[in-house]
Amino acid sequence: MQGAIASPVPARLVALVGAALTLAVAAPPAARAQEPIDCATHTGAYAVGANCRELNVDGYPRQFIVYVPATRPSEAGAPVVFMFHGSSGDGEQFLRISGWREQADATGLVAVFPTGLRYRMLDTGRRITKWNDGGLRTKIDLRDRPVGYPSDAPFPADDVSFVDAMLADLDARLPVDRSRLYASGFSNGANFTARLAVERSGVFAATAFAAGELQELRMPERPIPMLMTLGTRDDRLLAQTGLDELPLDPAAILAEPVLSDALRTHLAALGLDPRDLAVHAAPHSTALSWPADGPGADGAEFHFVMLEGLEHRYPRAGNNPAGFEAAPEFWRFFDAHRLSAGAPARAPVAPVTNSIIAVLIGAVGVPASQPFTPPIGTDKGS
Repeated sequence: MQGAIASPVPARLVALVGAALTLAVAAPPAARAQEPIDCATHTGAYAVGANCRELNVDGYPRQFIVYVPATRPSEAGAPVVFMFHGSSGDGEQFLRISGWREQADATGLVAVFPTGLRYRMLDTGRRITKWNDGGLRTKIDLRDRPVGYPSDAPFPADDVSFVDAMLADLDARLPVDRSRLYASGFSNGANFTARLAVERSGVFAATAFAAGELQELRMPERPIPMLMTLGTRDDRLLAQTGLDELPLDPAAILAEPVLSDALRTHLAALGLDPRDLAVHAAPHSTALSWPADGPGADGAEFHFVMLEGLEHRYPRAGNNPAGFEAAPEFWRFFDAHRLSAGAPARAPVAPVTNSIIAVLIGAVGVPASQPFTPPIGTDKGS
């Protein structure tokens, strides 16, 4: 499918970015985001509502919240979505503001909100929560461990093992569909989600994340579908580019070194051919898609969605002009994917080089466009 730049984007991605969208669930009112978390349980079997839990991982207690909707899982098991917060956040905060609690109520999925370990940062001296995304070791004071943290335990914490432990606890206490496990994250939590995609590609069926990326080029055993979003007003990226705003134009996206480097990393990790590109442009968003039917794809997909006007925040309908709501949009992407046994081996593809990116920049021209009127919510949560 090389040279498919002018081809229409797969139907599920068109739905993803908003063609004639009808959201499955409205943005939660701001008032609910301020409600105290009423823990349904702290131990034992999970109950409907927020189950506030603690697990011992490498000799240290780790906290997470499991939200079980009133639409109880069937005997076949419920799909599960993990939501990893950004720097300085926690599981309770993202249960409140991410929209995944509301998505669970609407669809019956089980939403998991873990909390990262607190570290002292070298650049600011502040102690904040972080996920071990693969690049954390160089950013923290390795001598300053939390009180009670074992001297012989991995530091930074082994957060992948924390995820394994949470999954084991879910398996023991709730019917879970192991073919429908998904992960999402924001910022540092997005970086960690991308790391999980690589290290647990045989566990998670798909991942989708906002304002973060894979920190280093590593190859997953299984070419896992991935979706990444970014805002044109994200100050973390703008500081690296010198731009006042990141571009929406697809050729300009590919031409910006910081963005093209990130795209190259993900395409190479998934073994996707960079020439197998489809574009969907809309008034307030642009989606670049490398779908699963190209040479060597083996079921991998990578979608990159640039959202106009969005700052460094988890996408909610009211914080970007496109009205892009991460939880329901990511759920549409997740719901289209199941983990199947015996995934095919990766086929080799040509590396993603600067020359190929240059060809793409020249070939994109005016992309195929399907205008739409996205719903605009009133939620201001970040």
